[in-house]
Amino acid sequence: MHGIWRSSLLSVVLVSPLAWAESPLQSTPSNERVVRGVFSAAVTDGGDDLAKVQFKNADSEKIKAGGLLMVGAGVLVAPSDSPLSYQLTLNYHFDSITAKNGDASFDRMPIEALVFYNSGKHRFGAGLTHHLSPEVEFDFDDAPRETVEFDDATGAVIEYNYAVSPSIWLGLRYTTIDYSPSDLDGDDVDGDHVGVTLHIPFHF
Repeated sequence: MHGIWRSSLLSVVLVSPLAWAESPLQSTPSNERVVRGVFSAAVTDGGDDLAKVQFKNADSEKIKAGGLLMVGAGVLVAPSDSPLSYQLTLNYHFDSITAKNGDASFDRMPIEALVFYNSGKHRFGAGLTHHLSPEVEFDFDDAPRETVEFDDATGAVIEYNYAVSPSIWLGLRYTTIDYSPSDLDGDDVDGDHVGVTLHIPFHF
């Protein structure tokens, strides 16, 4: 009888520390933060015309201050106990025209910090965008290369996303921003634009 009691007591003493050690691995703290990477892309349109290129066949193309393609990557932080998530990305936003006799382009580097409210497959976001080194460049055969530089600019973003799958968000966004030429004599350029967005979160 005493042998059985000692055996049972020994089992309790040995098993209890193991169960205690394993319990944190089996449960998820309610305040855990899930940090993932995120790839972002957007097709945008809007803003003032910055350049117009006339082709020999009478067709023409324009570069706008709100166009055209943006790609980037960053981090997405989503605390498990909150409907809010936080997204920080570094992006490259550009528009360009290429012709036989030369080309024109507008590019900048937006840093974006957005806060999203998540509800099921929907998320609604707002935040700031800061554009580094906005620059327009013209390079045509019959004229010297010309570059127009703008000061760094800060604007605001609102965005709506819908999860078409657990790892793909599609959405719409609106950005309001103005660019001031580094030459103080120039007029400000309206860069307001709308866009269709794609976000793909991934684990590091």
